Amino acid sequence: MLKYSLLAALLTLGLAQAQTVKNPGVIVEAVDSDWTSLDPVACYDLVCGEVLQNTLDTLIFYDGANPGKFIPWLATALPTKQNGGISADGKTYTFKLRPGTKFSDGSPLTAQDVVYSFQRMLVASSEDGAVTLLTEPLFGDADYVRPGKKFSWDLIQKAVKANGNDVIFTLAKPFSPFLSVVALPYFAVYSKADALKRGEWDGTVASWEKSNNPKLEDSKFAANPPIGSGPFALERYDVGKTLTLKRNDNFWQTPAKLSRVIFEVVKDENTRIQMLKVGDADLVGFTRAQVPQVSSFPGVVITDNIPNLGLDFIFMNEKIDGEGTGYLGSGKLDGKGIPANFFSDLNVRKAFAASVDYSALVGDIYQGKATQNNSMLIRGIAGFDPNAPKYKFDKAAATRAFKAAFGGQVWSNGFVLPVFYNSGNTTRQRILELLKRGIEGVSPKFKIEVRELSRSALFAQRSSGKMTLALGNWTADYADPHNFAFPLLASSGAFPGIVNYKNAALDALIDKAVDETDPVKRVRLYAQIQRAAFNDVVHIPLVQTVGFAANRDWVKGRIFNPITAGDYFYLLSK
Repeated sequence: MLKYSLLAALLTLGLAQAQTVKNPGVIVEAVDSDWTSLDPVACYDLVCGEVLQNTLDTLIFYDGANPGKFIPWLATALPTKQNGGISADGKTYTFKLRPGTKFSDGSPLTAQDVVYSFQRMLVASSEDGAVTLLTEPLFGDADYVRPGKKFSWDLIQKAVKANGNDVIFTLAKPFSPFLSVVALPYFAVYSKADALKRGEWDGTVASWEKSNNPKLEDSKFAANPPIGSGPFALERYDVGKTLTLKRNDNFWQTPAKLSRVIFEVVKDENTRIQMLKVGDADLVGFTRAQVPQVSSFPGVVITDNIPNLGLDFIFMNEKIDGEGTGYLGSGKLDGKGIPANFFSDLNVRKAFAASVDYSALVGDIYQGKATQNNSMLIRGIAGFDPNAPKYKFDKAAATRAFKAAFGGQVWSNGFVLPVFYNSGNTTRQRILELLKRGIEGVSPKFKIEVRELSRSALFAQRSSGKMTLALGNWTADYADPHNFAFPLLASSGAFPGIVNYKNAALDALIDKAVDETDPVKRVRLYAQIQRAAFNDVVHIPLVQTVGFAANRDWVKGRIFNPITAGDYFYLLSK
């Protein structure tokens, strides 16, 4: 009995020690890379966005895990037509600021600070940042502000201005997802006085052209974000190593439960996992293949099946620039290459869509952690039609389409087509190999060459029109169908520009849908857009995946919103 009691006591003591919280009140997150820039005008990813989201405030914020629902933040209320915050014509938005809000240095936050933050975003119009999400609603065109072009200083002044404690935005036309844009961390508010003190744009017309499209390295905020009013403030940043946030005791709500948040740059995945295992890190990221191993660690919690507002798809260039690459081979349908307009034939695109084994894609490559999508719109976004048809793996249908393509030349003569994935992305490599098996299984005259390119080379060739076929991904900037319909399907959008696709009827539908303020009518319009894009095989939608996250079990309060930039640490405790 004595031995048993001693053993039990020792086990109890060991369990208690194992469960002792390391660094109470401090969250340590191990990240795989450093930050490119902490300047809001140049930040356009979740890594820098997480720092901005926790140090700066936006006018409105996300309501819990719902990516399409908002609550007032720096503003006292969400603008609506009913409360007068949105004009009857849908072109003017007025935000009434919360009185008494202070920046982390104790200075008051005013409407002039809000105006400056937005105007500086427009003035800088950095190609590294998110400004085109703002120029589209304000100026009617998702383009960059450049001296001498159509966007003038007068337009910038008229687009956002202050009236007492109110901030007023004037849009070029009604834009239903405008609130979704304003909620993004890239459009947060910071101190004008601090920016001027550090030597950033002085807020006048005299210097705006000099502040346009600045170099990343010239920003005064690149390694030290502007002073904001968020729940935390930057305490220290050792570039390439560690970034530390400290609690902002001037926060307009109850101060955060955490005293600090520390980001440790740890590039090696195995090292990050080990840090999580022993409790030296509270939050880490790693690949899904490591989930079974990490799930076995005592004191570690895996949250799986987190909604992901992103889409994987195949894009096909309808006017390939073959100069200098050799990708077109003979440049003819003679069994030794392809013509530059190979994918301009709808039947070719239909045949490729019917040659993907979608069951193997979901079950084997994504291990069941994905769902085949039937559209370039996605689940979780208003307007998605779950009952719309989806492409099917169908050799007979692919055969019929190939026989009809180019008046029968494709079927008679065959082709050789190189397709591409970025180096190290084994998932994309396997998807293209799956496509290769499907295409070559239709006819021995069809040859697909799966090739590897560096990420930079693939993106460069993609933007210059030299890419033939490759895999893409689009993750929502904001939770509205326009953020998928415009960049993926509109003639002036990002991907149609890459693949030389134009469809005037589809463009008109997309314009009509974003202008529509009635939610029911918008859903109907996006259902039409889904069907039109499906029939024309603009791209081949593949899957919408689910995400996962890992943390020590002593971390409480995590909410997974697919739009927010990482964690909002104000909600967390330890």
